[in-house]
Amino acid sequence: MSKPFQLTQGRETSGILPGKGIYTGAGVSTSGLFDPAMAGAGKHTITYSFIPDNGCSSVAKTQDIMVFGTPAADAGKDQAVLEGGEVQLAATVTAPANLTLSYKWSPSTGPDRDDIPNPVASPSRDITYQLTVATAQGCSATDEVLVQVLQNPEIPNTFTPNGDGINDDWNIKYLSSYPQATVNVFNRYGGKVYSGTGATKSWDGKYNGEYVPAGVYYYLIDPKKNKISSTRNKKSLQFPTGFL
Repeated sequence: MSKPFQLTQGRETSGILPGKGIYTGAGVSTSGLFDPAMAGAGKHTITYSFIPDNGCSSVAKTQDIMVFGTPAADAGKDQAVLEGGEVQLAATVTAPANLTLSYKWSPSTGPDRDDIPNPVASPSRDITYQLTVATAQGCSATDEVLVQVLQNPEIPNTFTPNGDGINDDWNIKYLSSYPQATVNVFNRYGGKVYSGTGATKSWDGKYNGEYVPAGVYYYLIDPKKNKISSTRNKKSLQFPTGFL
């Protein structure tokens, strides 16, 4: 539905009688400001009455005005997907039952279709999709959704924290894509020697300020991303326990 607009068609045709014209009907003020949202979708009859100052009888004319319904678009909640995976865009659209709707996702690269409410998208990078829903009469609504593409962390299984400047840190590549992830490292007796998150720096191999002894250490990473999925490559976000 459009914004309120002024009706200007009502007038006294002779142009010689002083008086006052008023509008009546659904969604219209006496001065002729018509509000389609207030009137609602459908056909409405607007009456223009001219009341002469000389006391003669008023004259009234009617005219129908059609208000077309406007759809409401919700592109859905922001989502995240693993690199190489796919996710279904969960848009919802509400509109009067008699309206014919068309759909357009932009950009069109990524979704398997750009003309349906719930396409499957496989973006290669973080992207914001915009959904435009339009009626045959030209009324439209838009909304946006962000799809974040998370890269699979690359977890090294060795490093040499001896302060020589070569391979000193255990640095998990792409873990910054999971800022809420928790990282815990344990020695062979089950004692925790390191705890951090995806947003913290890599481990320097120290515990209580001292380098831990050389040996095998076990790690456990919880990405904290329960709603992320990758149906195409069947990848799991529950990274397995590994060892250094």
